[in-house]
Amino acid sequence: MIFKRKGKGVLTEKEFVFSASIDFRWFTPKEAHRLLDMGIEANLLERSNGFIKPSFDYKAVDVPLDLRPDKDMLTEPETIEVKPLFPTILDLISSSSGLQRREAVARINKIQERLDVDIEVASLVLARDLDIDIEELIPREMDEVLSR
Repeated sequence: MIFKRKGKGVLTEKEFVFSASIDFRWFTPKEAHRLLDMGIEANLLERSNGFIKPSFDYKAVDVPLDLRPDKDMLTEPETIEVKPLFPTILDLISSSSGLQRREAVARINKIQERLDVDIEVASLVLARDLDIDIEELIPREMDEVLSR
């Protein structure tokens, strides 16, 4: 919501903290810093040279206008859960291409065998072959595969 309201895809850390604390009055500045750190730890936000940007398409997320985050979320980092990558890609393929999940999995398995790659990589190959936009998933994919 912060990025949507600011109309920017990239904010300085100060802008992010200021918005979460002063503009929206959701948190104190200290709590807003914690929110920022939690977003980065959960791979929802990326930090680069003092700038913050979402690691997902924030414009595609519908946020209620009356959103008011609960301060309890700052003490429980396990409440922020990122869906595993393969199911995310599979959902994207199914919803964007009209392929049934079973057919998509069968095609992904064939690609995986043919290229000898991880299942997530094979699913991205299928998505690309179906002309599905996967640009935002590539950095996450690289991190996940390289961490193994």
